[in-house]
Amino acid sequence: MSENEKAPLLSSDPVPIYPNLQPSDDPGKKVESSPVNDYPKIDINYSWSGWNDRGFAIAFWIHLIIVIILAFALGIKAVHTDSIKPFDDPTRTVFDYNASLFLRVFVGAAFCSGAVAFFAFFVLQRCAGRIIKCALYMGVAMQILLCITLFAVAWPMGLITLIFVAISIWYIYKVRNRVAFAEAHIQVGCAALRSHPMILGIAILMLFIQLFWVLIWALMALVFEHAIIASENPHSSGGAGGLVTIVLMTSLFWGALTFRNITHFVTACIVGGWWFPEDERQQYAVDTSVKRAFTTSFGTISFGSLILAFIKALRFAAQANEDRARQENNIVLLIFSCISVCILRIFEGLISYLNDWAFIFSALTGQSFRTASRSFLDLFEQRGWTMVVNDDLAGSALTIVTIAIGFVSAAIGGISVFVSMPQSGSRAAIAGMAAFFCFKIGIAMGTILSSILSSGVRTAFVCFAMNPAALGVTHPEHLQNLLDAWYKFHPDAFIQSGFAAQFPRPTASSSNIYA
Repeated sequence: MSENEKAPLLSSDPVPIYPNLQPSDDPGKKVESSPVNDYPKIDINYSWSGWNDRGFAIAFWIHLIIVIILAFALGIKAVHTDSIKPFDDPTRTVFDYNASLFLRVFVGAAFCSGAVAFFAFFVLQRCAGRIIKCALYMGVAMQILLCITLFAVAWPMGLITLIFVAISIWYIYKVRNRVAFAEAHIQVGCAALRSHPMILGIAILMLFIQLFWVLIWALMALVFEHAIIASENPHSSGGAGGLVTIVLMTSLFWGALTFRNITHFVTACIVGGWWFPEDERQQYAVDTSVKRAFTTSFGTISFGSLILAFIKALRFAAQANEDRARQENNIVLLIFSCISVCILRIFEGLISYLNDWAFIFSALTGQSFRTASRSFLDLFEQRGWTMVVNDDLAGSALTIVTIAIGFVSAAIGGISVFVSMPQSGSRAAIAGMAAFFCFKIGIAMGTILSSILSSGVRTAFVCFAMNPAALGVTHPEHLQNLLDAWYKFHPDAFIQSGFAAQFPRPTASSSNIYA
């Protein structure tokens, strides 16, 4: 256990990190309020002994060095060998183009998708109070359009889609009273992010690092692909090939998730610095947060990212087996693969959910991964808050926006390539490949940028559970908005948490979030 975890996380002597507020049947009853300065005090120690989960940090850097060496020592040679064959050679298959063309289309798709994603990020920040409503209505509109199209082509499929439209409308009706509650917290998260625009620059930098990582990994993977093709019997050792696939995909996901979660970590620090008073705000400063993400907390980020990367790699292998079973009409393998994919999807969603909260706690408190994972569960259990509905609403809204970013990027990229290319038999196929890359990269970038907003919202939840009084000092208007939302939509849960005695319902509100 590190010194950070042995030392108390708050400066107040007997007061725990989360004030033990007992619920009261009488909300008007006055109880001792938690001090405004009662928040995590991080003992930052940049020496090696102060690093949390440092074994995983060492493993990640060794893994990164190995990938880079293989990519540049052997991968470039493999690309040169592959590029000798002309891209319009009639012996090539539809997507079998030379590597240089592949890289040009990939880089162009990245820039196109990035521009669309960052424009959407700017719009989302400016329309924080209407994100969920617009996204839910947009989702229904897309379903209705699809329903009309299917009725014209195959009416049975249109009828099934109509049922989903009815379910979506029913869902919007059921959660209509909780939309404003979720949007109140989104407004707080967006306000914190707007006050620190540097987070957008960090997100851009991490996006470029992730793209560079994918390219380096692709060069390394090309070495293995050429080795398999050059072998006399590439299918002779299916078990070994499956193991190699899992290792390679774990490597890809581990690097991508680690760099993405660094942005998540820094975002949580920024919201913490915006929430809590200025006397100890330096521990959440952007430069300090970035330095912590790459030093004392890098092992924590690598640890959580490795767990999720391995599960993603297993799911990828299971899906590959499922596809192979369909082609071979192997019913036993197909059933086993489908069950495996379903189980792994559930575990993937659970681990991703736990990781997000654990990284927030690590950012705010300096705890290791395992300790932070327990801390957020203890906090919400103590408060009696589940937040399931709010997470579903915010997550659904950001998912719809992310999908929209992917489709817009695909349309712009595909049309641009088709118009700019000379006449060729491969023109339409290459434009289709560009649209496919734009869609995939647009989804990836939209997911990363939307995760920044999600990180801000979730960090606001954690900070509110830790100490709402701090927000009353730094940004009282946002505290009033949150109190209005809690009293209007979750009064019982707020009273059960014990906060009602400290924060009575505002008599008059200046908030316009319900307008």
